[in-house]
Amino acid sequence: MRAGRHVLVSEWIVIVTFLVMVLVTFAQVIFRYVFEFSLPWADELARYCLVWMVFVGMVVALVRGQHVTVDLLRARYQGRVRLLMLSVIDLACAVLFGTLLYGGVLLMQLAVGQTTSGLGMPKYLVYAALPLGAVLMLVELALRVYRRHTSPGLE
Repeated sequence: MRAGRHVLVSEWIVIVTFLVMVLVTFAQVIFRYVFEFSLPWADELARYCLVWMVFVGMVVALVRGQHVTVDLLRARYQGRVRLLMLSVIDLACAVLFGTLLYGGVLLMQLAVGQTTSGLGMPKYLVYAALPLGAVLMLVELALRVYRRHTSPGLE
């Protein structure tokens, strides 16, 4: 099965934020211990890259099946009961991510007009990772339910 565009974009965001985080942290170590000069914005940028990597990377982990799961019920049921159970689980996840989307938008609205201390960038850009990650998860969950009900043999 081919990954959707939203997953490919997520993968690239994760790759870029990880590279930036590693390079900035490495530069900070070199500057601090070799040149005895600390970059005041480096730890903040690395932290914000980690936030984006986590929230956007959720959908990548979901698609690859790398989230922690409890397969006790899943292995126990077959056929229509299993299909129904998996749909109920996806619905519960959708409620969770809908709540995260709502809370993330509220958090972004609260942060309008605020800037970060080290980088001076708008804080709502940092907080935008939460609603974006929630939207990506909702899209993937909807596609998952659709595929499960339209393609026989898929789980």
